[in-house]
Amino acid sequence: MRNRLTSGRSSAILRALLAASTIAISGCGGHDSAPANPAAQTSAAMCGALAGMTVPSSSIGLATTGATVVSATLVADTDPGNTNGEYCKVLASIHPVDFNAPDIHAEVDLPTNFNGKSVHFGGGGFDGTIPATEGSPFDGFIAGAEPAGVTTPLRRGYVTLGSDSGHEGTLFDGSFAENDEALANYAGDHIKKTHDFAEYIAKRRYGLAFVHSYFIGGSSGGRQALVAAQRFPQDYDGIISTFPASGITGLWLQMGRISKSLLAPGGYVTAAKGKAVLAAVMNQCDALDGVADGIISNPSACVFDPTLIRCTGGVDTGDTCLSDAQINTMATAGTPVNLSFALANGIQTFPAYNAFAGTDFWSNPLAWGASATDATIEPGVLGKSAFYYTFSNDMLRFAVARDPGLSILNFDPTSPGPLAAHVQAVSALMDSTSTDLTRFQSRGGKIILQHGQADQFIPAQLSIDYYNRLVSRFGQGPLDQFLKFYLVPGAAHGGGGQFNGSYDGLTALDNWVTKGVEPHNLTITDLAPPAAGRTRPLCEYPEWPKYVGGDQNLATSFVCAN
Repeated sequence: MRNRLTSGRSSAILRALLAASTIAISGCGGHDSAPANPAAQTSAAMCGALAGMTVPSSSIGLATTGATVVSATLVADTDPGNTNGEYCKVLASIHPVDFNAPDIHAEVDLPTNFNGKSVHFGGGGFDGTIPATEGSPFDGFIAGAEPAGVTTPLRRGYVTLGSDSGHEGTLFDGSFAENDEALANYAGDHIKKTHDFAEYIAKRRYGLAFVHSYFIGGSSGGRQALVAAQRFPQDYDGIISTFPASGITGLWLQMGRISKSLLAPGGYVTAAKGKAVLAAVMNQCDALDGVADGIISNPSACVFDPTLIRCTGGVDTGDTCLSDAQINTMATAGTPVNLSFALANGIQTFPAYNAFAGTDFWSNPLAWGASATDATIEPGVLGKSAFYYTFSNDMLRFAVARDPGLSILNFDPTSPGPLAAHVQAVSALMDSTSTDLTRFQSRGGKIILQHGQADQFIPAQLSIDYYNRLVSRFGQGPLDQFLKFYLVPGAAHGGGGQFNGSYDGLTALDNWVTKGVEPHNLTITDLAPPAAGRTRPLCEYPEWPKYVGGDQNLATSFVCAN
């Protein structure tokens, strides 16, 4: 375990270590000898010395055959398009044990103005590409965006790192999962392997390890953040887990169940019909929080009867109503799936979406596809295919059955018969539903868990259920000391909701870890038109923002109520 510096001394000690590190910079090729006059080396020389370096497998905590730095390029402060200051961009390959498995492709960005800390970026979907480590992580609810004045971690001096999780592809493509090592890497092993590689490289560049390390991710990256805390607590001081796919096995089973209704004859709910659903729901439930502002702040109070928008006779008669088959699709999305067997950690249910409480499945065709015909295009095509279908279909075919000829549309997610044991094995490998955070808690680790109430890919109830299990295990008081849980009304999955908000979560986490300042009285800002700039209080669960008077676009007009 690396040295943890106390908050009162860390900055002074860090400055001394960084100053001393100029005489400890190592050379290339994986050797430990220092150059003759390291203090005289330029940033360009120190960056270039990393190119071609090999990292021995003994320096990586899980099984590999080592790693290779493919390139190391100094990005100058004055380079066109660069707003991150001077840094060294390292691209690398971490090699598998199984020669049939692909490499893990990783990026480590090493700022010249290193602050001693790192941010590990999580991925999304099936991964397959390196996340944008030169940009902003998912510490808010809109992809790659921050409020005005909030700069990237790299610009602030953090080493940033991420990987493709062990295969090349798209967020739709799960074919890699036929290989055991590739599947294990995607499930979580790539986290440890990438972290250890990055720390090795940082030691070579700066002469010291990370003083504090953070992991920030959303969706599958949020699941990875929880994996980091559960499996590799010695490596991370803080995590931000945004709309995590913690129960990823239950998620694809639920997505498959919904897809069967969505793609059944007459069951597809078009974007035009979705608009009618949302309008009817908003008309009934928007003002329940005290103001009609386009946001349902307390979805549990919204009880909507879908027969209010039923087409006459239950037959599809146009865009302003739902047929009986389409109501069944929405009802399926709005109910939990109950399994005949247990997933990892004894879980036998997966929760419902807020289907009749503001969730917009249609603003982004990625969820339910562009049309009933396009939804089932395989391999998945961005803007056409339905993620619900392709994700569940590929998990079944490649990760579980290893049979590309199967279809999720001919599979019973609630009772998979002889495949149940395979589903359970994949669940044990991939799910981050364990409440055993004891090691992370005992070393002083901090967690920000957050979810949007209008999430159209991962229901907010999944995080609520996980949080409640944590309360049962630790007790409310002890849990509050190391974990904060925020539910954000109207926020969706990286965009597409009624409130596409963000805030400087990294600073909140860093202050909590390094200074002991708990996150309190935080404000989140909507970054998307037509209401860009409006603010809301970031309320700790189970509280929600209730309007008490004043400008409805200002957080000060709301209080966190229970």
